[in-house]
Amino acid sequence: MRIDIRTNFEQVEAALNIAQRQVPFALSRAMNLTGRDVIAAERDEMSSVFDRPTPFTLNSLRLKPATKQDLTAVVDVRDSDRPNHFILPQIHGGARLQKRFEELLVQRGVMRADERAVPALGAELDSYGNMSRGQIVRILSQLQAFNLAGSDANATTSRRSKAKRQREAFFVSQGPGKATFGRHSWSKGRKLQHLPRGIWARIAFGAMGTTVMPVLLFVSRAVYTPRFRFNEVAQATINRVFARHFDNCFADALRTARPGGGA
Repeated sequence: MRIDIRTNFEQVEAALNIAQRQVPFALSRAMNLTGRDVIAAERDEMSSVFDRPTPFTLNSLRLKPATKQDLTAVVDVRDSDRPNHFILPQIHGGARLQKRFEELLVQRGVMRADERAVPALGAELDSYGNMSRGQIVRILSQLQAFNLAGSDANATTSRRSKAKRQREAFFVSQGPGKATFGRHSWSKGRKLQHLPRGIWARIAFGAMGTTVMPVLLFVSRAVYTPRFRFNEVAQATINRVFARHFDNCFADALRTARPGGGA
């Protein structure tokens, strides 16, 4: 018995029409599922290449989902249009741009534009190895850097403010042989400094005296080599999961399709 498309043309045509209508729906679903898999794989990569990445870092990726009308799903870094985004040098390499507090130190004349501040012995670090925001605020306040940012958080001459500085006073060393930068007599250039360039803390221990320790050291601008394989991880994940997602989504779309309508 000879069987060809003319035998049941209307049924075949109807089935093809249904299948054709389901393709964009299945593609968009498969793309979005693949995008979620890409984000999960990128998070695993971050945990592998970064030292104790913060939740903020791990959640820095976003998915712009595909639709039936726009079959494009995009996984990118949140706020990646900002040139000083912290994660971009890890992907593309190059110099790390200054953080906000470093910009304030440069504007104050404390640090050079080609330098970066790195935590030292006296830095207060959180559980992720990042410098405490509270300590950064105290430093900027004592160095009178906040007025450059439109803030009134600078240290004052109040009794409470003075008491804090008696326990912990920050000053800047411009390097051996240079005058220092700070609020007190020993930090107004009356003595030449022998300490490395950076921000130091003079800490009082009551009757036991005082000591100084480095809090931030100024180093030449750091240049990163790419270490976060964002594009490579994304492409490998797409190659691994997209075909399976599409097969499953297309089968589901055909099974649930309405004969006279769309998905």
